[in-house]
Amino acid sequence: MTAEVPLGLPHRGQIMATFALLAFLLELLLAQLTLVFAVLFLIVGRAARWRGSWLMAPAAAGLVWGLVAGPGHAIAGFAAGPAQVLAYFGHGHELGRLGHPLAGFRGAGGWLPRQLPVALVAGAAEAAVIGWRYRPRAGEPALPPRPGPVAWLRGALTARMIRAGAVLTRSGCALGVVHDTGAVAELRWAEIAGGALVTGPVATEVTVTCLQVVHAALRRRKPLIVIDPGNDAAIGRAVAAACAATGTPLARGRDAGGFAVTDSPGAGVDLVRVISERSAVLLPGGAPRLGDQACAEIAALAAELRRIGVDGDALVWVPAGESPHGQALTALIRDGGTAGLPVLISATSPATGTELAGSLGAVLTLAARTSSRMLTHATRSSSTKPWHFSLAVESPRHRQVPLARLVPAKLPSAVPARQPHALPERLPHAAATADRR
Repeated sequence: MTAEVPLGLPHRGQIMATFALLAFLLELLLAQLTLVFAVLFLIVGRAARWRGSWLMAPAAAGLVWGLVAGPGHAIAGFAAGPAQVLAYFGHGHELGRLGHPLAGFRGAGGWLPRQLPVALVAGAAEAAVIGWRYRPRAGEPALPPRPGPVAWLRGALTARMIRAGAVLTRSGCALGVVHDTGAVAELRWAEIAGGALVTGPVATEVTVTCLQVVHAALRRRKPLIVIDPGNDAAIGRAVAAACAATGTPLARGRDAGGFAVTDSPGAGVDLVRVISERSAVLLPGGAPRLGDQACAEIAALAAELRRIGVDGDALVWVPAGESPHGQALTALIRDGGTAGLPVLISATSPATGTELAGSLGAVLTLAARTSSRMLTHATRSSSTKPWHFSLAVESPRHRQVPLARLVPAKLPSAVPARQPHALPERLPHAAATADRR
């Protein structure tokens, strides 16, 4: 009703306030529980910053309750109280009765609870209308809404499963929880096929996020090729632990520290055999020249796979995207994707993302959810602190995840290798792909 009051009407505010007061008094007189629920829902919604869609939950509860009790019974129960109040004030001696208004509510303990089913629906509807009417206008500051209780519960269960190590999804790797819905925020294998970049201000967070994808790939029995930057021994140990935990054989190319930089990083390693045996290999790429050579060797592998008509169904991880020259990495992204050797790149330099932007199918950007002081402590334990990420996918089809909470999974540590039969069961289409090898 207030929305129909002309904007230019004199004393518009006073008129609207008068109408609101009359509506309040009328509801207090005839629909007490509806008023209580409307006020309660408004307070809860504003305090929790939930989206208005959460009001569908109490409305649905009231509707089901009314259907179970019988629509006629629910409506009669809702009307019993107002009928008694109107009868009390409508039988003459109004002035005298106004002096004792509470007498009209005598026996409320018997008829007030009968209003519950209809009051839940009406209170939720009223709260939704009021919330919509007084929503922030364009340009007005407003706190971002939080997910509703259903989304919160769904997100809590999802996060718990990921933390326990459930990183595999039907089509990719679980990395976190979507803020608005509580659904799994995943990076899909089809999206990595066009080249994927994980970037952020802290190298540890970027590396651990990529390790989550690497571990999921090994769980899916995908061959793994890693261009080891050589400046962080923890990367090699983490890859070795993931391979040991999944029963994946791991080979290592020649270490640049013991051989001339002109030697091939993959010397002594048959990359075609790595693909056919669905194993893993670490290629040294600490020096820029070694990184470029490693990219060239993987590109040659891609050409050989295309020649023999085999899809590599693998994952190539470049933990330091700044090491190889942009031209070599761009060529690897282009050539690898067409042969089943998609490239996952880690980078902390914004320049790397800018340089590769036109070549990538997906970009995942990490950011701290709290103060910038977190950025000064790049430790493994920092992955348990609150971080979020956004995901922009261009191929195979456009997809945008504007805000998701990063959930670090329980990754394997240096443990003895498990037998293959002890691994979790693979998805059917993954098993079929492996059988074809």
